[in-house]
Amino acid sequence: MIETANISRTLLSDIAVTSDLIDFNQHLSDIGYHTLFSRSEVSFFERIEVNDEYRSETSCTVYTAESHATFLREILEGDRICISFQILDLSNKAVHLLMELQNSAGQVCAYHECMLLHVKKMPEGPKPYPFGRYQLANLVHIFSKDKDLSRPPGAGRRIAIRRSAEGQTSAGEM
Repeated sequence: MIETANISRTLLSDIAVTSDLIDFNQHLSDIGYHTLFSRSEVSFFERIEVNDEYRSETSCTVYTAESHATFLREILEGDRICISFQILDLSNKAVHLLMELQNSAGQVCAYHECMLLHVKKMPEGPKPYPFGRYQLANLVHIFSKDKDLSRPPGAGRRIAIRRSAEGQTSAGEM
């Protein structure tokens, strides 16, 4: 059994941003952010042992049901980043996760909030399905440490144009 009491919150550590993740604006592309966050999700589930062996033995896997990224600071080629996580909520079939991308100076550059659904692959299509007992125990253990933490500022954001009381955007009427 993995030792979740000492589980690292870091999913990717000291990763250099490479040219294949850079866009025409010469910074980390949307695809680049999502690639890094997706790799982090894989790392997270490997730690709780939702891995190749588990998927093969159970026909279960994890699907992203919803995700939202918030970009706060520019990331350039060669910058070194790390990604950590906090479980915001948990059920026996889903985990609500927030990931935080920081640069080497420790500045938060992006958040990725997602709802990840455990499913069983069936002939008629995937169906929500409870996590394996061992995997759920690991999630519950981590969540027991996270549930009383303060809610990170990147959690629960929604997409909206911010307007003043007069109905104007911060840049004035367009």
